[in-house]
Formats: sequence, structure tokens, C-alpha cells
Amino acid sequence: MVRIAGKVFLVNINDRLGGDAVMREKVQASDKVEVLNAAVTKEIYGGPFVQGIKVEQKGGPRDLAVEGVFIEVGSVPNSDIVDFVKKNEAGEIVVDNLNRASVPGVFAAGDVTNVPEKQIIVAAGEGAKAVLGVFRYLSQTR
Repeated sequence: MVRIAGKVFLVNINDRLGGDAVMREKVQASDKVEVLNAAVTKEIYGGPFVQGIKVEQKGGPRDLAVEGVFIEVGSVPNSDIVDFVKKNEAGEIVVDNLNRASVPGVFAAGDVTNVPEKQIIVAAGEGAKAVLGVFRYLSQTR
């Protein structure tokens, strides 16, 4: 985002940044990024487009004028729309090594599954496996 945005606010619920050390260093070295640690987004507001967010921090509330918001939920999978497959205690869709869910013909991939590593490259690979599984499944059922 720093390549195209004039200013980036990174709202972090934790006391300090986590993640990859190289990426943390890049974030901290950028004069375009302001990291708000121990902060919680309370509201995203605007009209037809985002105009700002309200953030609660130890120092009190802040109102940030922004033109866009990217939400990274963290460890909470967005699997609520799927209520007919087996999920684990974290709400992740349980898949086998071929990305098959508990219902025949249903495949899942990425951070919404019980695959332990939540990284982009892993999700991309899992997506490729799932597509190959779907192809194999459809080839066998037709």
C-alpha cells in the first residue's frame, strides 16, 4: 500500500507488531506508515465510500480520515456462510490432504481451513490443490 497511498494507518490490536521480521522492519522504516499499537477499530464510516474510522487507544479515541480500509481478521476464519460441513473448535473447515471437506463434492482452501500455516503462499498452493481435487471429483462423477 505504501507505493500508492499517501498515508497508511496500521491498526494493531496487540501491544507490538507481530509477523515476519523483514516485513516489520519495512513497515517501521516507512515514513508513510503510522502504526497504532494496542488499538481497536470501533467504527468505519462514510457515505457511498469510506471517509474515516474511529479507533480506541490507550491515549483515548482517534478519528482517522481514510479513503479505504483493508481488514485482516487474524485467527478468526470467515466460515459462517458454510454451515453444512465439519468444523473444528476454531471454526475452521476441516479438510483432508486433498482439500476435501466432510461433504462429498465440497472442497475448501486457504485460511478458512484447518491447514496450520496461514500464509499467502500456502493458501495459493492449497487453492491449486483444491481446484485439482474439484476437477478430479467432477471427472469421476460425470
